[in-house]
Amino acid sequence: MNLKLYFDIIQGLSVTVVSLVAIYGISSWRRETKWKRKYELAEEVLSCFYEISDSFDKIRSPAGYSGEGKTRKRNDNETTEESEILDSAYVIIERYENEKAPFIKLRSMKYRFMALFGRKAGEPFNEINKLTIKLFIASKHLGNRYWKDQGRRHFTDEQFERHLTKMNEYEEIFWADYGETDKFKNEVNEVIKKIENICQKIIEKK
Repeated sequence: MNLKLYFDIIQGLSVTVVSLVAIYGISSWRRETKWKRKYELAEEVLSCFYEISDSFDKIRSPAGYSGEGKTRKRNDNETTEESEILDSAYVIIERYENEKAPFIKLRSMKYRFMALFGRKAGEPFNEINKLTIKLFIASKHLGNRYWKDQGRRHFTDEQFERHLTKMNEYEEIFWADYGETDKFKNEVNEVIKKIENICQKIIEKK
């Protein structure tokens, strides 16, 4: 074999090997970079869900503090009694304002999370939002209607039963009872399980 041809073949093979190694290295780097992005985001999102679970506990705590609810803007024609009722219902909104940082942070991460983990991965984010809205609705209905009407409006027996049923439903959302029957807390826990199933698949690979 011609010596020059021999060296040309060796050189060609060397270039091919180097190229293949470079391609493999780039692909490996891309996989590692993508995995790192997913890992860091999964860890951050899961941590945020845990924080929100704790925030819900604080927001719904039946323990009250002097002066809570007083930041609510009052109407000119409110009576003292009405103000007390509306302030009591506003406690949820006031506490949320003090705990809103993780909720805002979670919303900011939703679409990045969906981009890396798929559209279905956005469902736990939506469910947390629905639970937050459910709290606000309970606050509104209790303050503007059910607590306001309790003992101050004439009901038929049937109307009173309906009134009590609905008021109890909203109060179960509004206040935590720290027991197995706390439906709102159980719903939060179900959402946490869903996000754990998504995030821990990538976190446990570390």
